Amino acid sequence: MGSMSVIEGNNLLLRHLTKADLGDFTKVVTDSLYGKFSPLGKITEEVAEQMLNHIVDNYHTNRYEFWAVLDKQFQSIAGFVGYHPVIFENVTQEMFFVGFYTKYWGSKFPAIATGYACQYAFEEEKIPKLIAFVHPDDTAALMCAQIMEAKFEKEAVFFGATLFLFSLEQKNFNRLVLETA
Repeated sequence: MGSMSVIEGNNLLLRHLTKADLGDFTKVVTDSLYGKFSPLGKITEEVAEQMLNHIVDNYHTNRYEFWAVLDKQFQSIAGFVGYHPVIFENVTQEMFFVGFYTKYWGSKFPAIATGYACQYAFEEEKIPKLIAFVHPDDTAALMCAQIMEAKFEKEAVFFGATLFLFSLEQKNFNRLVLETA
């Protein structure tokens, strides 16, 4: 856990988030559309900085992985992916998450980056199952879940928001999504 792993595809690079990424991280998580679809709601710059510090300080605990996704063509951050434990329905589960600049929504980047994060979770951390919560109106995240062939489980309340719960198991993981990376 917390290997500080770097994952490279043809068009993207996943590297661990650092405190130097605060500007990009803040722009993504304080975007009004991100807040609309996130169970955390609208996030302030102060909360974004606290989140980033928590992420960077906890790489080596509890199977916590979080990568900055770099667009290799433009040499810039496109978004973020990762997974971490959450308690849902009184059970600790591993939740994967995705956050990208809106210009990447609808592109292949979120699904490919998520694919790499899931592959790492399954193959390196030996996590058998990941879950994700998706806002019903977040068409980009729903498309990502579909491409990943995540299984729709049910509507669920998470952080007070009614969301769609998806799961992805190691035995059903579709590595084909990575072939386009």
